[in-house]
Amino acid sequence: MARFIVIHRLPEAATQDEVVAAGQAILTRLSDDARWLAGWVVPADDRLLCEWEASDAGAIRAVLEGINLFPTEAIHPVGGIDPAWFTE
Repeated sequence: MARFIVIHRLPEAATQDEVVAAGQAILTRLSDDARWLAGWVVPADDRLLCEWEASDAGAIRAVLEGINLFPTEAIHPVGGIDPAWFTE
């Protein structure tokens, strides 16, 4: 499984109920091919960055399909860097 960072645009105005419903919808659609690991909000840029583990970007797109509250701007494959590598 590969790692990905997915960049979403935050909506200008969303209720807490809408955000919760979108998150729950995503969780119900996760599969062995796509797992949402973490997310970070970047308020200054109106962006949401989410870390995924998936077989490919298409598996992530399949989970997110139809969930329009957080439009997907980009999906980037990434590799991790462990700071411990530099102290050994």
